[in-house]
Amino acid sequence: MIRLVSAVSVFVLISGCASTSSKTFSKLDRDHPAFHSDACRTAADDTRLHDELKLARVIASPVALVLSGGVLLPAVIAANAGLDTADRIDASRMEIHCGGKGKTAGEIATGVVGGAALGIVTGPAVNAVAPVPLPTGLGPTPSGR
Repeated sequence: MIRLVSAVSVFVLISGCASTSSKTFSKLDRDHPAFHSDACRTAADDTRLHDELKLARVIASPVALVLSGGVLLPAVIAANAGLDTADRIDASRMEIHCGGKGKTAGEIATGVVGGAALGIVTGPAVNAVAPVPLPTGLGPTPSGR
């Protein structure tokens, strides 16, 4: 079980599934005086939480969709959009506290909507539960024909 969790974790990390907060933190100017402030350090502490939530979302969302046959799609989209919004707001606040300019509400909203749309289009779970036409002539024919 530990090997499975480790393998999934490595896959997720390699596939670029870091939180927005984590990505923002890695781009901060470490030479800026505000980077060493208490406000920056406090804001940066949330990065780990957002990374853990992102990992949980990447694993739990497809499982919930597959097990529910797609019925939970609106709830999964809403939950992921809400968590993504919180991550982006915290990332923007961290950037401001650490010497950056942060993001506007419009930029945050655009990022959330774009992320949700990309998740819907590329999500493997959506493809797993989407109705797919079966090829004809591969199975038994209905009786009476």
